[in-house]
Amino acid sequence: MLITDTLGKWASLKPSSIAILTKTEQFTFEELNQKVNLVSSYFQSQDNSKLMKKVVLLLPNTVAFLHMFLGATKAGWVAVPFDIKWTRKEIKDRLDQCSPNFILTNHEYYQKVFGLSSTIILLSELDQILDESEYHSSDIQINEEAPFYMGFTSGSTGAAKCFIRSHKSWVKSFDCSATEFGITHEDRVLVPGPLAHSLFLYAAISTLFLGGSITLMEKFSVSETFEHLSKSSITTLYVVPTMFVPLVKEAWTGSDRQKLIRLISSGAKWEEGLKQKVRNQFQEAQQYEFYGASELSFVSYLENDGNEQKTGSVGKPFHNVEISIRKDGSEVDVGEVGLLYVKSDMIFMEYYQNQSETNRVFDNGWATVGDLAKQDEDGFLTIIGRENNMIITGGLNVYPEEIESVLYQMEEIEEVMILGMPDDYWGEKIVAIIKTKSNQILKKQVMTSYCRKQLANYKVPRTYHFVNSFPYTSNGKIARAELKECLIRKEQLK
Repeated sequence: MLITDTLGKWASLKPSSIAILTKTEQFTFEELNQKVNLVSSYFQSQDNSKLMKKVVLLLPNTVAFLHMFLGATKAGWVAVPFDIKWTRKEIKDRLDQCSPNFILTNHEYYQKVFGLSSTIILLSELDQILDESEYHSSDIQINEEAPFYMGFTSGSTGAAKCFIRSHKSWVKSFDCSATEFGITHEDRVLVPGPLAHSLFLYAAISTLFLGGSITLMEKFSVSETFEHLSKSSITTLYVVPTMFVPLVKEAWTGSDRQKLIRLISSGAKWEEGLKQKVRNQFQEAQQYEFYGASELSFVSYLENDGNEQKTGSVGKPFHNVEISIRKDGSEVDVGEVGLLYVKSDMIFMEYYQNQSETNRVFDNGWATVGDLAKQDEDGFLTIIGRENNMIITGGLNVYPEEIESVLYQMEEIEEVMILGMPDDYWGEKIVAIIKTKSNQILKKQVMTSYCRKQLANYKVPRTYHFVNSFPYTSNGKIARAELKECLIRKEQLK
């Protein structure tokens, strides 16, 4: 089954029901299906070769983005969403990686790609072609194992890598949305973030596949989010934790509070105390937090009860996921830390044209992204940190994420990064990079004393640096490798 295979069914079962709603547009399932078919016909007419055909989508959060994404993938093409916030250099680097057949963009973003590709098509020109076209059904056969989506993963270390997902991997993920999250054709889902971000793209595509309706925001804003929650009978809200920060600062007294059934989040660390604030703000809604990765898809999830009982856990594995925690190639005991391996039908295909990195992920049907984890006697999973982030100081292993979680409990700290820096005596010394909240002053002695109450002495940072801002990857994570290189250069200049 393909990600577009149910559109025709819903167009037949509920043709006049709203499929996509924005501030300025709305499309019924019948209209959506017709438009996707037209776009699919266009893409089928462009290239009949059996080679992987790729189109970059450099478009804002509009219905047109989804028309193009769904139409291209239905035609057997691979859609490659680009973030409109990327710089021209970031765009060029990713174009070099994915080598698309052409770029589809609009007038607003045309200059970002002008000169970087020999084939650029403007959305307005394509719309004109589609307006004069008719849909021609095709007997094209696309295997569920075929690729349909390329994205870019850039963890805290190294350059972005281009990953490929198959239709089957997402269709199997949709089972998780239905089984664990309980999403059905009756749901109305608010998508407040960019479709170039895999969480929000997944929110939109999975909902439409299951027959639900989506409300799409062009960009995130607190006032518009509350407006939709109050007036649009929204049952489900997808967010990343950083969106919750402004959402809990303002009171929401909308009349549709009872209709919001669930909150679904993933993708970043939670600020200390934020989960409780979210529960206070959205008291009637079930809160789901899931752990996964671009390469692994869904791995585990946590519900309200788990949030309260298993602090720091990322929950239990989804119904269609197997996990294995290993050390030196052997399964560890309950509660012991090891390298997390995952097996499911949702795992990615490969890193595009990067076999060496792909080989690092796969091991006899299992896959790992290098996360260190432990599982308790109740089956709850806790992520300790990333294997390649581990610090060895004085011969002892230290996971920076453990120290970061302690420091994040201090109300004066906005962001923190723990690094291991070269040291003649210790091998690596633990260094804390701190960004405090506005108008907050924090002394090093206070942080050291706080850490010593919760951590073994060898885990306590030996040096602290205060910064006004951090460098970030394109996915919004602190750029650990870049930060470490800057500190090393700074030390060498002393």
